[in-house]
Amino acid sequence: AVVSTQSTGVHFFKRSGLRPEKVRSSLFSFESSAMGMTISSEHRAQNFNDAASDSNTCELPPLCTKSPHNITLVFKQINNFIREISNVLSFTETGCLTLQAFLDDFVETTFLKRLNEKITSEIQEINEGNSGLNMVKLGKLGWPRALVEGAVKVQEKLAELRLLMNRMPKYCNKFLDMVYEVLKNYRKICFNMFNNMTGAHLQDTLCQVWFKDPAITDIVRKQQSWMAMFPPGGEPATPTNSTSANATGPSLRDFVTAVGTHQGKEVLDKNRVMIENERLIQLSQLQDSITWLVLYVSNFIEDLQNDKELSDQLPPKLMEDCRIRLRERMAELTSLTHDCMMVLYLEIRVHCYFHLLQVLRKQDYKIESENSDPDTGVTLLNKFFYEMEEKIKDYLPSTHTKFLFEGLGYVMSAIIIDNACNITEINGAGIKKMSRNILALQQNLTNITLTCELELERARFYYELLYLKPEEILRGIVEQEKRFTKREYTELLNLYFRPHKSKKSTKELERYKKQLDEIVNLQ
Repeated sequence: AVVSTQSTGVHFFKRSGLRPEKVRSSLFSFESSAMGMTISSEHRAQNFNDAASDSNTCELPPLCTKSPHNITLVFKQINNFIREISNVLSFTETGCLTLQAFLDDFVETTFLKRLNEKITSEIQEINEGNSGLNMVKLGKLGWPRALVEGAVKVQEKLAELRLLMNRMPKYCNKFLDMVYEVLKNYRKICFNMFNNMTGAHLQDTLCQVWFKDPAITDIVRKQQSWMAMFPPGGEPATPTNSTSANATGPSLRDFVTAVGTHQGKEVLDKNRVMIENERLIQLSQLQDSITWLVLYVSNFIEDLQNDKELSDQLPPKLMEDCRIRLRERMAELTSLTHDCMMVLYLEIRVHCYFHLLQVLRKQDYKIESENSDPDTGVTLLNKFFYEMEEKIKDYLPSTHTKFLFEGLGYVMSAIIIDNACNITEINGAGIKKMSRNILALQQNLTNITLTCELELERARFYYELLYLKPEEILRGIVEQEKRFTKREYTELLNLYFRPHKSKKSTKELERYKKQLDEIVNLQ
């Protein structure tokens, strides 16, 4: 039998117990009536007002924060727009000219003014307290050592101004004026820091006396190591960590002679020495950071010269004037780096005189019992060398560190030999004590310079000649070579006979001196 689809559906519908819902339509409709149309329009008006109210309370966020610096991002585009409209209208309409006038007025009276105030304020903050001496590690800039925060801030300002020159080339000369002022103000700040570190207000410090003597500073500047670090041409040399030739120069004896005229014969007072090592460390940090900044300014000048867009904005004469003015600022900073290095060089040698003269001028060397320890002054000097080298090498390239300790063996040897005349008496144990002092200095300095320091070996040999009798000393001059000057041999004989006050010893001394004159004249 065939079952119809309709009956089957009815069967399952009945089993489920469901009943189809009847669609009820309203009996009356008022949508087209006058009252319905009025209510509908009022409802739509209310929805519109609510939407408007919501839009006022929920404003869209701005595209960027309000700042006069926003003009730098659209300056070129606006100028291009003005140029295009002016070309199309042939300047018959004044609208574009009004826009140009507004733009120029905004840049000159608002943007440039606020930019100059902001940069001046930030540079001035460097001068407040010691914030400019905080160290910043900037490996991303390709510099292997930490830099003082002040130099980093100045470099950031220069980079910012250089970027603005690209974005707003029309005002390149204005930005260059700001660059000059930034470098000028920072040079003043660095000069004040230099004076505070070196104690320039203390005119009687030995380092200041030496620093102000051109005879001494010229001797240092003639050394080959100095000229390798600071080429005479004035171009900044890039510091490296490679070692250079050991060039002590021909004038170390001249240096010792020159400083001897200021040092006098008395024991140095502690107040005449820059004792605080921390100030010397800060000086090395300042020197290296200014060197880095000078190199940046040099690259800044080269970049300006190679920028074709800026060359189109600046006439050749104005571009040359800019280059000259920037090089003047760079030369001022370079001169300050030279002064920092000069003070470091001189102050280390002041410490040599201070500690060694206390050893040589305040006691005799007639010692009853042997003591293998060096004198206190020698120990303190070695400690100073060690601490300075350990700290300075983190802030200066190896060539600069090497220069600071280069020739110290000669200077200390000269001090030890030249002051033999001030030793009242010396015996065998005293000679051993002196040899131990010299050996301690030699070993410590060798660990720093990685050289043999033969000049200190010469000083040790000088005092060990006192083991010999005067005739043996003179015979050694004849049979071997003369290793010391006539004055040094004379002082050696004086020291040998100083404990003896009899007339016989005086006559013997004069006889040996006469023989010394004859031997020296024959050679």
